[in-house]
Amino acid sequence: MTLLNRLLIIVFGAGLIPIVPAGVFLFYFQSRAKDDIESLQRNVSQMGALMMEREARDLSRRFERMWDTDASYVSHKGLERALKNNPEFLYLAFTGADGREALSGGAPEIKRYLGYLDLAGDTLFLKASRDGRAALGRFEMVFDMPLCRLVYPIGGGYYAFAVVNLRDLFEKLRSQRLGATGGLLLTDAEGNALPLSGAFEEFDGAEVRDILGRGQSFEITGKKGAYIGAAARVRGLDLFVIALEDRAEAFSGVNRITWLMAFFLLAVATVFYFSALLFTRRLGVPVEALMAGAARVSGGEFRLPVDEETEFAELSALLRAFNFMMREVDRYHGIQVEKVLEEKQKLELLVSLIHDAIILCDLRGELLYANAAAKALLGGGDVVPGENEALRRRITGLIRKKSLSRSGVVELEAGGDKKFYRASIQTLLAKTQDPAVFMVLRDITLERKMQAMKEEFFHSVAHDLRAPLLTMQGYIKLLEKEFQPEARQAGYVRNVKDSSDRLFKLLENILDISRMEAGQLKPDLKPVNAGEFFASAAESFRPLFEEKGVALAIETAGAGGKAFSADSSLLRRVIENLVSNALKFTPRGGKVTASVRAENGGLVFTVADTGPGIPPDQLEAVFERYKQLKPGGEEGGFGLGLAISRKIVELHGGRIWAESVPGGKFSVQFPA
Repeated sequence: MTLLNRLLIIVFGAGLIPIVPAGVFLFYFQSRAKDDIESLQRNVSQMGALMMEREARDLSRRFERMWDTDASYVSHKGLERALKNNPEFLYLAFTGADGREALSGGAPEIKRYLGYLDLAGDTLFLKASRDGRAALGRFEMVFDMPLCRLVYPIGGGYYAFAVVNLRDLFEKLRSQRLGATGGLLLTDAEGNALPLSGAFEEFDGAEVRDILGRGQSFEITGKKGAYIGAAARVRGLDLFVIALEDRAEAFSGVNRITWLMAFFLLAVATVFYFSALLFTRRLGVPVEALMAGAARVSGGEFRLPVDEETEFAELSALLRAFNFMMREVDRYHGIQVEKVLEEKQKLELLVSLIHDAIILCDLRGELLYANAAAKALLGGGDVVPGENEALRRRITGLIRKKSLSRSGVVELEAGGDKKFYRASIQTLLAKTQDPAVFMVLRDITLERKMQAMKEEFFHSVAHDLRAPLLTMQGYIKLLEKEFQPEARQAGYVRNVKDSSDRLFKLLENILDISRMEAGQLKPDLKPVNAGEFFASAAESFRPLFEEKGVALAIETAGAGGKAFSADSSLLRRVIENLVSNALKFTPRGGKVTASVRAENGGLVFTVADTGPGIPPDQLEAVFERYKQLKPGGEEGGFGLGLAISRKIVELHGGRIWAESVPGGKFSVQFPA
């Protein structure tokens, strides 16, 4: 699209802004007009339904007052009196509970038309006998008279059946017209309909039932055209009054106004278009020159200025400022290039001095950059950026090892020795370049060796201290018997006993971890009922929870009595560790929820509390040995409980993890 066309669209679009509210108003006018037409249809149908309701109520009241309670209902005398007092009753009959005629009278033509009366299967009779009140319906034109049928239960097991002339009501309803062709339609629920007014087409029973199913307001397409209308139900009866009008006739006035307004808006837009076209032709030349200059600047060409002479003083000033800007940008561009080169040299020197291996590659593993430590790790002097399949395989192998390592530590062979590296990988997404992978590997071999030496020292010390500590505990028990419980010396002995117990527990935990890592501890797997086992392990802490004022909820319904194979003594240590940790970190007034549920054929044990929770960056660290979060106001442990728990769970083929949710949450999952 050319600049002239763009300017034309911009100026023309700005000129069309006042037309937008006019278009919105036109749309609003059409919507309101449609709503008003639909409202008129509803009001007319509801008014007709109200008139029909009044007529039905009047007929019901007549039947209620028609019979003398002291006389027999079913008699020629009562029949003649009812026909005489109600001239609109063209026919009246009494039937028994089976619907068969017992006595009848009225106009001979109607009697011949109806024949012998048997209402056993008539819907009006069935409705009246079921509801115990009058049922009105079955509208039809007989001998040019609008008739309806009425069934009324009169007691004693008898029913009155009347054919009522609705000429007076129909005259009132015929006065309700909608335009030249619209009017009202009276129908029952079965689709027996009578047109009251209007000149629309005739609808059969199925079409009428379809209209009633469309809701209060509707639009339909008949054999002669489209109609708009509304249906209103006569309250208390299965009767409906339908207002119908030819759709084109109903919207004719709205459509005429819409076309007039659309023509006016089109005329305004045409005049403004040609005015905008004339203006943009004069404005386009200097703007195109300015755009051409901007394109040269974006391509790095700053020396060719734009023509500053135009018919518009403001544009001439803008072009002069643009030429000045190009000269200044050209000057600063040269300065910045020198600074970038200088900073690049400093950065390369700094990265080359870092002892950690730094690797930058693309998503396929092709090397983009490697510092000296990374080159030595990848193979020496032949490590250069570019396509190298062997080098690409080594890099992708490092990335794969990092993804498979839970702790982020990878093991590599270097010069016949094993070395350990803590790897960190991040994907770099740049707007101007393809995505790249940035990897840093820090050599932690020495740290691993020192950790191993420390563990070996701890295990040796723990093993050597275990025997004298057992002897010490024996003497402490003897000392306990020497003093009365309330004596001051007994308190000293208890403090010594508690300290020795904690020290013995620490030594046992250290030795347990050592046996697990050496493969000397094998679980004795036996069938265990998950719900009973879990409830027993957690319930043992109930007195401690009550003493601290923390609520304990145990939920085992989700396990459904499921059994699984486990070493109950080892697994009990896991549950007790998790529950005791939750108690330790939950303040008074809080709550701990311990639950077990079946999931995907396996089991999931969960312990959640309302304590301070676990920081997201500590979710894995809490399972490391001697690593612990200090609960506020309480003495911490030795940081071995969760490490032992993870080892026990892994021995059972399961997994344990922590979640950063409001409060603390630990879960243990055993597969199917």
